[in-house]
Amino acid sequence: MYQPVFAVYITLGFTMASSPEIVQTKDGAALLETFLSEQIAAFIQIEHGLSTSPIERVSKLHPLFVAVIEDAVSIRLLCSNARLNQAYIVSRALLERATNYCYLQICSDEQYSDFLDYSLNKAGRRVDRAIEANGKVQAKIFLKDGLLILPTEIQDAIAKFTSQRGGEKTRWTRVPLQDRAAAIETKIGGTGLFMSLLTIYADASEALHGTLYGALFHLGTYDFGAVPSDQASLDLHRYSTISALFLMAGGAMDTLLAILVNIAEPSAGPAALASKKRFRNSAHSAGLTQ
Repeated sequence: MYQPVFAVYITLGFTMASSPEIVQTKDGAALLETFLSEQIAAFIQIEHGLSTSPIERVSKLHPLFVAVIEDAVSIRLLCSNARLNQAYIVSRALLERATNYCYLQICSDEQYSDFLDYSLNKAGRRVDRAIEANGKVQAKIFLKDGLLILPTEIQDAIAKFTSQRGGEKTRWTRVPLQDRAAAIETKIGGTGLFMSLLTIYADASEALHGTLYGALFHLGTYDFGAVPSDQASLDLHRYSTISALFLMAGGAMDTLLAILVNIAEPSAGPAALASKKRFRNSAHSAGLTQ
């Protein structure tokens, strides 16, 4: 049951143990919660050093790093209170932020510039915006006291993200998320990002989009052949899901540290080594590796 949990370890090069049932229990979930908590503590410990990093992209993208910490804390709180639907949604945010953070450390200068300019573009557009339906403006936000002359850099960013037809370009890059993950995988190997994206991202998106599937999938309703039928099987499903979310959040954080080491960030070395050891020890304790 819940093979995606174990497949992540296969991708990371672990040897799966023959009896991984512990992750379907409260104690197993607690082991992986400890792993995530230790990852969070490690991130907090190096956070200040990263904010003043001599590597421009590391210091400039520091808000993304802090956001990953906040997401991880939120996942831990939500899972601990069995709020799994919302935990999936936050897990999606963590995965995308961590993937972007890693990708932006290794991408071209042009793509990095586009990412920064996209934020300036959004900042400029938010002071005068409207929503239309059926050809009519239904709601509008604008400055009460008249037209604001935006700084030149914001005007240039808005122009960059305006199409030839005058509409807004709503993405900072045309590189799909899975291709960003592929670039990271090529750079450092053994990330497990693809399995995380496969098992979390799409389901979390359905939850965000308000579909019936998105409101029910976390209960095992659509796990054909393994749909929970009583309290005992529902508990197995719940703890397996919690274990998976803890594992994948902590694994994404491990990947982020590995990228920092790859680009020679001075603050990250000891934290990355400890994270890798912690990852393997947690997998062994949870019965996922021999």
